[in-house]
Amino acid sequence: MQRNLFLLIWMGQCLIVCQLYHFHYIKDNKKWTEAQQYCRENHTDLVTVTNMKDMKRLISILPEDWRGAWIGLYDQTHGNRKWRWSLPGVEFNKSETNWYRDEPNDAWGMQNCGILWDNLKWGDISCNTPFNFLCYNGEDI
Repeated sequence: MQRNLFLLIWMGQCLIVCQLYHFHYIKDNKKWTEAQQYCRENHTDLVTVTNMKDMKRLISILPEDWRGAWIGLYDQTHGNRKWRWSLPGVEFNKSETNWYRDEPNDAWGMQNCGILWDNLKWGDISCNTPFNFLCYNGEDI
């Protein structure tokens, strides 16, 4: 009970039920679908970043030498560019985005997966490019 009360106070915005995310930086180059599979087998999923509070917490776990990492953002529509989070049931909110300038650009019509670059902005690149990635575990409290 004390732990839950502490977490409710620490999270600041929780009134009834909240999600507490534990972020994990995985230093292992994988394609986006391989990274997603790894996260789903060992954690919950690739990271979903729906607000700047999550982004700030996420940044705190990144090593100094990181250059880019997969996040759970993808577009499988091939043409009409409808971005989604890989975690089912989480809607992509266009007003809560962190795209780098001129992104997403779908260069060569093959950039359908989201990455967090070391400038802390999102980009779209080919899902077949191996990168480190970010997973999370979610717990209801």
